[in-house]
Amino acid sequence: MVKFDTYREAFPNACLSRKPNGVPEVALHTDGGKLVFNGHTHEQFVHLFHVIGEDHGNRVVILTGRGDAFMDAISPEGSISLPRKVTTRSCVRVARFSRTSSTSRYR
Repeated sequence: MVKFDTYREAFPNACLSRKPNGVPEVALHTDGGKLVFNGHTHEQFVHLFHVIGEDHGNRVVILTGRGDAFMDAISPEGSISLPRKVTTRSCVRVARFSRTSSTSRYR
């Protein structure tokens, strides 16, 4: 089982605290101010919320931010790129599947 003290300071864009009753507060930020969302923070938050979910001492999570806005900026830095072999044919295949009903099979 994951313990709060082992991950409390492991995420550079999240300030974590937890009340004795098992309620953690996660304040998302960039350099102590409002969060600038990018590919790096996206990957970090996926890991953060997985770890929080593995900690059985947590009951509910308060999610907040720092600064005058929760998150009003997105940066392309660290953006997740498309796979190398994306072709027109693969895009058509995805579009065709998304238009079919949930009961139909892949074509």
